[in-house]
Amino acid sequence: TTSLRPAMAGPALLFDPSNGKLLYAEDMDDLWHPASLTKVMTAYLAFREIKAGRLRLDDKVVCSERAFSEPPSKIGLPVGAELSVELALQSLIIKSANDVAIMLAEKISGSEQQFVADMNRVAREIGMTRTIFVNPNGLPAKEQVTTARDMGRLARAVLRDFPEFAPYWAMTDIRIGKIRLSSHNSLLKSFEGADGIKTGFICDSGFN
Repeated sequence: TTSLRPAMAGPALLFDPSNGKLLYAEDMDDLWHPASLTKVMTAYLAFREIKAGRLRLDDKVVCSERAFSEPPSKIGLPVGAELSVELALQSLIIKSANDVAIMLAEKISGSEQQFVADMNRVAREIGMTRTIFVNPNGLPAKEQVTTARDMGRLARAVLRDFPEFAPYWAMTDIRIGKIRLSSHNSLLKSFEGADGIKTGFICDSGFN
């Protein structure tokens, strides 16, 4: 048998998503900044709206001044530019586009503030008991915290509830016009069998 070495990182959690069985954990209830793992919840809310028929993949999201002002990673659309919901979701997941997260939030809930309230409501519905969201993209915010256990619950929920969108998490690149966007998730290309879900980085959390 091979002994497991501790992960040289922050909180860690390994589980079987088919039944939730815990296989390995370190500090899984410690508070941690989610960084761009936040966008998994942003996508989850979009998938819910699509499944409910309130949002369509060919609907348009618009780049507002608020979205335009977000720092990278971003697509960098000009104010007033439009993107289909389908391309917006793929850009959110593949490029981890901070501007697109705002565009989707404003489309779905009418404002970023209301979308954040919706994020926190849905987080409680799926059992995320120690998570607080304050923005839809994971950019640095002292109050925005989660745990490995909570992120595991979100990962399981998004795969269980929306298997039809599973291919989005495995995509390595996308083209928008002449622009080619590549995934930050190098595991998709370097680790056989990897098929998602999301990575993130801010200085306060390190690599998630």
